[in-house]
Amino acid sequence: MKIRPHFRKNGEKGYATLALVSSVSIVIFGAMIYTIMGSVRSLDAQARAQVKQDFRQKEDAILNALVHIVPNKAIGAMMQGSADNPGDYNWDAIFREALTLAHAEQSVSPQIINSLGLGAAISGNSGDMPYANVSDFVNAPVGTPAGGSNRVNGGNVWESLMLSDPRIASRVPAALALTQANYLLDKDYPIVSFAKSYTASHTKGLGLSPNLYPLYNLIQYPDVRFGYKRPGELFVAKRNWWVFSLEFGSHNTGATGIPPVRRDYVLSIYEIPSQVPLSASALLDVGRFADGAEWENVEMEGGIVAERLRTQGTVAISNGVVSARRSLDLAGQTLVDGTALRSDFDELGAREGMAIGDVNETVSDSDFYNASLGGNVGRVAFIPINRGDDTLLRVGDGARSERISQTGWNHYSMAGRQAQMVVRIMNCPSINNQTPTQIRLTYRNSSNGNTNINYFRGSNWPTELQPGGEEFPFQTATLENTRIALVVHLDRLSDFVAGLPNTGGIEENNSLYIEPRPNHLRVRPPSFPSNDPDLVVSFRGGQDLSAYTAGLSLVSRYRVYIADTLNEV
Repeated sequence: MKIRPHFRKNGEKGYATLALVSSVSIVIFGAMIYTIMGSVRSLDAQARAQVKQDFRQKEDAILNALVHIVPNKAIGAMMQGSADNPGDYNWDAIFREALTLAHAEQSVSPQIINSLGLGAAISGNSGDMPYANVSDFVNAPVGTPAGGSNRVNGGNVWESLMLSDPRIASRVPAALALTQANYLLDKDYPIVSFAKSYTASHTKGLGLSPNLYPLYNLIQYPDVRFGYKRPGELFVAKRNWWVFSLEFGSHNTGATGIPPVRRDYVLSIYEIPSQVPLSASALLDVGRFADGAEWENVEMEGGIVAERLRTQGTVAISNGVVSARRSLDLAGQTLVDGTALRSDFDELGAREGMAIGDVNETVSDSDFYNASLGGNVGRVAFIPINRGDDTLLRVGDGARSERISQTGWNHYSMAGRQAQMVVRIMNCPSINNQTPTQIRLTYRNSSNGNTNINYFRGSNWPTELQPGGEEFPFQTATLENTRIALVVHLDRLSDFVAGLPNTGGIEENNSLYIEPRPNHLRVRPPSFPSNDPDLVVSFRGGQDLSAYTAGLSLVSRYRVYIADTLNEV
């Protein structure tokens, strides 16, 4: 039997199989490349989105930092000695400090990185990059003349290009008037000064004529979450403002691949004379007396603002708000415009409920709440100016060359320094007998300067019983408690000032300050609290104050007794 080998012809089939495998491999390889490229594109989009979000968060952090830095720099520029280190107060220093405070040059602070043991790690965020110059991320929106910083456009009448720019002009408030020298300062520093005022050429948003009320005017309260006033309500203030542009990523576009986005911002400092019936720069307890008894028959119209506020018992406020800068403790029953405030108003979810409204609340289009905390405001900071007992002094600010701002901090913040009229006790019989025998009156004259007149007992200062004494507004008396007093007759003061030589009238002299002559052997400076040998001040004849059409303020370091009802008419 012969066995014949059988051979299979597999060559052609092998070639066919090889071609099929190659074709499938190419298809799979192409799909893999497509998938990888899609993943790369997705990761790139996510990275770009992350960097954009990172830029936005850095921007928000810088804005929040500016809110707290700028007012303090403005105050520093008003203080004596600021001219010695002007670079500490200019806009470049402000934005650099905000950049550092916000950790805007890297996404995670070095302290957190080191605490996680990642000090040697390399950040994968291409948006993390140091800024060699402030101009890398902030600049004035509109070109400005040479001679000042190019970081901001000041909100004043000299910024004609900015005020006519179609992108900005419609979104900014009324510009302030100031001299060219102060304009150049305002471009380099955040200047707050009595030299800045409203003008008739820029009245947008003003409630009164700036010709009559140039320093402070009626303007609308902004829509913020701090309820000092209701949004849109007119209140007395002056708004200092500056415009600047933030643009993150313009100096490292090559690394991020993201085109920079520029945003314009208005930074404002509102100067607000207190317009609330109750305010405090420390803890304020409202609703109960020290012995624990609740208030009775007390009606309050307006707001209550304090650093820390606590209500007890029943507190009812009409046409007002309850606000605190640090803490707000609502105990008992607190009513604002008839609505009871919950003690948990600031807990998680309560704010959101107030924002959207529920069956017991009215939906509001604004960010106003009847109760508010300064810590929740975000881009708003309220800074109370309270010098304590020092506000009753008249301390100077040194030479103009020693500070940056034209207005000194003492002049700005001390009530005693702002008075137009001053009565100074010049002489007394002895250190134990403080009956004034000589006073000096300083008043504002018609040339906007000061005039001094010395009055002496027995010469040109008549007593109440001597001829002309009944018209003289300053007299002396011994009160029922045996205290020696300088008596100020408010019903005589207006006519008396009108009859002074070269006077500016009571409208220009509507603030009176009473002080002792310093460093005099027979004139005793008042002590705190007041002691029996100290002189006191007694105000009388104030039932009708209608003659004081520009208002009236009285400031003194001495203990004050109000002997009559004030302004009954």
